[in-house]
Amino acid sequence: MSFLAIYKTDVKLLRRDPMLLYSVIMVFVLLLIVRYFKDKVGIYYYPLALLTMLFIPMIFGMLPGFVMADEKEEKTIQALQVIPISSEAFLAYRLTWASIVTAVLGFASPYILDIELSRKGLAMLIVLFVLEVWIYGLLITVFSESRMQAITVSKVLGWFLMLPPLIKLVVLWRNLSRDWSEFTAFLPTYWLYKVFEGILQNDYSDFLVAFIVHLIWLIPLIALFKRRVL
Repeated sequence: MSFLAIYKTDVKLLRRDPMLLYSVIMVFVLLLIVRYFKDKVGIYYYPLALLTMLFIPMIFGMLPGFVMADEKEEKTIQALQVIPISSEAFLAYRLTWASIVTAVLGFASPYILDIELSRKGLAMLIVLFVLEVWIYGLLITVFSESRMQAITVSKVLGWFLMLPPLIKLVVLWRNLSRDWSEFTAFLPTYWLYKVFEGILQNDYSDFLVAFIVHLIWLIPLIALFKRRVL
């Protein structure tokens, strides 16, 4: 077995179940729907826009997570242990295409949503989006033993990771005196929102903390993958 053989298998799976194409179309549709309501939602637009953008790394982290959960269920992932490659190399292979698609859509989304971001700020968001692809994909893979479990895990994680912008929307809607989203500061998506909020004001000071928080999530997940999966 080689990477070429794995690649051929992946292509066959995508032809039979073109989730990638459907997912790209769904992301564009969501972005266009939110853009349509820009002039109607006022101050709620920016947290709503980021909430929509969050679907990009979540969807494209979910897809390779499902593939690897399938491989765990069918025991085919164990066969990869005969290949002289590291776990990190296998993960890079599995998640690179999802990272590239996420980066492209992350670059396009502010233009679709009609949000002005500096090049520096957009680059920061894309870096965090790519890290979240890895985090979400690994969370699904590590904590799922089958595709059915992966679907359940992805739903629970999805709502959990969307909490920061959802709470922010409630705070704005109810005009609360305290930003209760602070209690979700342990989540990487909280810091993604902080960076997004800062970029709109030309403030990039939260990026380093956001990057570190994402690594704090990612590094243990890679270690768990090496110990429990491959």
